[in-house]
Amino acid sequence: MALRSFHKAFPMEEPEFQVAPMIDVLLVLMTFFMSITSTEVLKTKTSIELELPVAPESKAKEASPGEVLINIGWIASRRQGVIEFEEKTIHNPAEITNIIYERKGNKPYFRAVIRADENVPYSFVQQVMAACAAAQVDNITFSVLSRELPPKNVRASPH
Repeated sequence: MALRSFHKAFPMEEPEFQVAPMIDVLLVLMTFFMSITSTEVLKTKTSIELELPVAPESKAKEASPGEVLINIGWIASRRQGVIEFEEKTIHNPAEITNIIYERKGNKPYFRAVIRADENVPYSFVQQVMAACAAAQVDNITFSVLSRELPPKNVRASPH
């Protein structure tokens, strides 16, 4: 009698692994990670071609929900700075003050991340920093490369 109840509770067949629920979970995770990745890529894409300066002692940026990204380029032929801010091209740094002030609102922690081309004169970067200060942003971070990248036009040798 005891043997018969044991066989009913624990059949001798191997348990089946259900693949369909696993695929569902993987698709949800994949969708989640794809949506996060695409927004991060869009935040760093710019119409201005930037060559960031190299700072070997740089540290990785911590993700922060309260920040704005400001791209600064330099048009050498016109000796003019250009700012790309929230998909808008701006030539006067003072124009971004009100926009940054609105984004900041009353957030206790807010940061401006400046990505400036290595050829931009410091005086123009200083004007952008002054615009951030006028918007009451006291945390300004600069985006740089941690190491030198190979030149764009040089191919790697086959050896």
